[in-house]
Amino acid sequence: MRAEFARLIGLQCVIVTVGAILAYMVADLPAVKSIVYGNMVALIGALLLAWRYKHGKQQSEAAWVLRHAYKTAIERFIWTIFLLAIGFKLLELSPFWLLAGFVMGQVAWLLAPIWMRLRTQNDK
Repeated sequence: MRAEFARLIGLQCVIVTVGAILAYMVADLPAVKSIVYGNMVALIGALLLAWRYKHGKQQSEAAWVLRHAYKTAIERFIWTIFLLAIGFKLLELSPFWLLAGFVMGQVAWLLAPIWMRLRTQNDK
């Protein structure tokens, strides 16, 4: 796994921990379970992306790479819907806290590349 993905996953794990602590301080244990589950949904999406990247980096054909990118996006979307539906219906987690955890995980996914780029520019 590339170092960037490992850092991102580590950052998401830190965000899960901080979010769980804050949710426990503000609300109760079911809120903590919901926020952790929401973060785990985002983390699974990140792991799926890292796995697909690893399997696709051997290819150099542009058409194959484009099909692979679309397939990965669709798979992530379907898995996210499936996992969120399980959290809402089957596990009966709090919708607010579940979505808050998912959004926190997604924000980490969006901001981590910016943070890493700024960090590498400051190291030079």
